[in-house]
Amino acid sequence: MLDETGLWRDVVELPSTLRATMEEDVEEVAALLAAGGVRRVVASGNGAAYYVAVALWLASLESGKGPELVAVPSGLLARGAFAWRPGDVFLAVSSSGEFRDLVEAVDGGAPKPYAVVTANAGSTLGAHAGARALVSVPSQRAVTHTQAFCGGVVAALRMWAAVTADDDLDAALRRLPRELERTVGRARAWADELGAPEPETAVVFASGPGWAAALEAALLLKEVALVPAEGVETREGATSAMMALAPGALALSLPAGAGDDPLLAEAEEICAGQGARVLRAPGGETTDRRLAAVSTFPAAAALAAHIGLQRGLDVDRPAWTDAYYRVARRAG
Repeated sequence: MLDETGLWRDVVELPSTLRATMEEDVEEVAALLAAGGVRRVVASGNGAAYYVAVALWLASLESGKGPELVAVPSGLLARGAFAWRPGDVFLAVSSSGEFRDLVEAVDGGAPKPYAVVTANAGSTLGAHAGARALVSVPSQRAVTHTQAFCGGVVAALRMWAAVTADDDLDAALRRLPRELERTVGRARAWADELGAPEPETAVVFASGPGWAAALEAALLLKEVALVPAEGVETREGATSAMMALAPGALALSLPAGAGDDPLLAEAEEICAGQGARVLRAPGGETTDRRLAAVSTFPAAAALAAHIGLQRGLDVDRPAWTDAYYRVARRAG
């Protein structure tokens, strides 16, 4: 059943779509963010797009290079509710380029010129941006963003690699599509072996830059399987996030980067002790941990779709779709 869903077919195409995104030019965005006088980059989006911004922010903390970068939910920027500073530059993340809060931020006083990461160059945000990093999304069969999210992470990190002259990050990004070809197959086999998990609630955790992967995996469980889920950093998984766990809960552990992570193992042990079913997803252990949001995505998507299908849900067009678009897009 999984292979018949548009969601999984979108995931299977990730290696080719990411190769296409890698061919897009990010130099104009890098030049804008690295321009003289820039003191802070304010990156923003909503939902999966916000998690692209979080992935970029966490990667910037690892390198310690370039201007200060912060990730801010788009609702804080809308309607003039954010205190912009001299030296700020705005980086908007929106696959459609039409997300209401970001359009309101631009109209309401965000610094210009601004940059955008988008799949739609002709959109409201794309057409008026001073610089664009384009994401290749040749097909979106399911409402849930797969190619758009992963492509957004790749485009944002490529841009940051250019800003900071980080050859290691650039090389890791270039290896990623080939690694994903193996990862997608591993994720599919892993989902087949899970049996029939029926979680009432879930917590997802990962270390360092993998926190963005945990946020996105929790969103997938909510979007696709309608499982209330929380995505946290590993130490939060071992402390505050485990407090409400009990039999019937799921704890999803996401490796981030090569080598053993004793904190991840500790969090898994604590969550299992609370009665939760603990699963460790494949994918993130073989690559640069700054790419965990993409490398763990196939497993998270496979798990969410697997649970959703067991529940008899439409994983391609969930019941919340129309309500979401009513509040997400600008009226008219």
